Amino acid sequence: RVGSEKLDQLVDLVGELVTVQARLSQFSARSDDPGLLGIAEEVERLTWDLRDQILKIRMVPIGTIFSKFQRLVRDLSRELGKDVELVTAGAETELDKTIIERLDDPLVHLLRNAIDHGIESPEARKAAGKPGPGTITLTAAHAGACVLITVRDDGLGLDKEAIRRKAVALGLWPEGAEVGDRDLLPLIAAAGLSTAEQVSNISGRGVGMDAVRQAVEGLRGSIELSSRPGQGTAFTIRLPLTLAIIDGLLVDIGGEFYVFPMSLVEECIELHRSGDGLQKQTNLASVRGAMVPYVRLRETFGIAGTPPAIEQIVIADLDGERLGFVVDAVVGEHQTVIKNLGRLYKNVRGISGATILGDGQVALIIDLEALRALAENQEQQRLAAYA
Repeated sequence: RVGSEKLDQLVDLVGELVTVQARLSQFSARSDDPGLLGIAEEVERLTWDLRDQILKIRMVPIGTIFSKFQRLVRDLSRELGKDVELVTAGAETELDKTIIERLDDPLVHLLRNAIDHGIESPEARKAAGKPGPGTITLTAAHAGACVLITVRDDGLGLDKEAIRRKAVALGLWPEGAEVGDRDLLPLIAAAGLSTAEQVSNISGRGVGMDAVRQAVEGLRGSIELSSRPGQGTAFTIRLPLTLAIIDGLLVDIGGEFYVFPMSLVEECIELHRSGDGLQKQTNLASVRGAMVPYVRLRETFGIAGTPPAIEQIVIADLDGERLGFVVDAVVGEHQTVIKNLGRLYKNVRGISGATILGDGQVALIIDLEALRALAENQEQQRLAAYA
């Protein structure tokens, strides 16, 4: 067994090596020495191989925390007088050990919530024609460079109307507006919003969905909610494989550099300033017959200056939806060593971290999910202003 602090130090050293390798590659590219260029390419290949091997050493099966949840579910269901079974799948799925350690508390809370609020009593299940024991399914699976962890129950599901009434009463939701599936998670995560008739000692004691969402976002992940009345609720957590080093796409906006997580990037296309009027007014681009909405990052980040005549749209796949992000130029692929922004900038929306480029410049890592949410809020405010 190797101490975790030794592995952390090893990853830090590899991160510094990646940064130095980027400097070497940049210096060799500017020189006319073919020998130096060949050495730089060889060092780059060895660095990539070393990085992959070190990250694999940090990977552990997620089943190491799945196994202890069986007793948690058994004890809580007995305490509440319910019959609940926990079914797990994908225990062999591997994640960075740091992520697994910090994922324990959010999963515990989701399971407690499912048992307390989701699964009905045996009498209620029998009256609804459901099988006697309730079932909670906990699964993990790889999805590209991410891992999807799903907590699903076959219980009551969420009552959208009850949530809407409570949100309206608290001033969190406009009167008369419908609540969609995507609106459920922000509402139930809001402070003070609970539709439970009474607070139990199992859940609802202040450590609510907001804490779960913050913990997941702190791991550079996202959480989604889907629910069907009478059929159950599912929470899906999307997490990166590691928090240390990622493959990124380096872009330039007004002389400033930003990094897109490569795992979310689909393609890059050109955007001409002489496009048709509809495209300019609606921020929609036609990509092989399909309309893709896009966000201008110059406006989002408040970057001054005139954009070039031909801009680039980086199209990302965010949970099955395509969204474009307009940048001045795409520089190319970049191995990204993730650095924290520190306390002062930890609440900056749309930015999840930073990295150091080969020439010493700092490039900010873009949080695409946060930018999508920000763009949606701005669009809703714009539509409300016209209404």
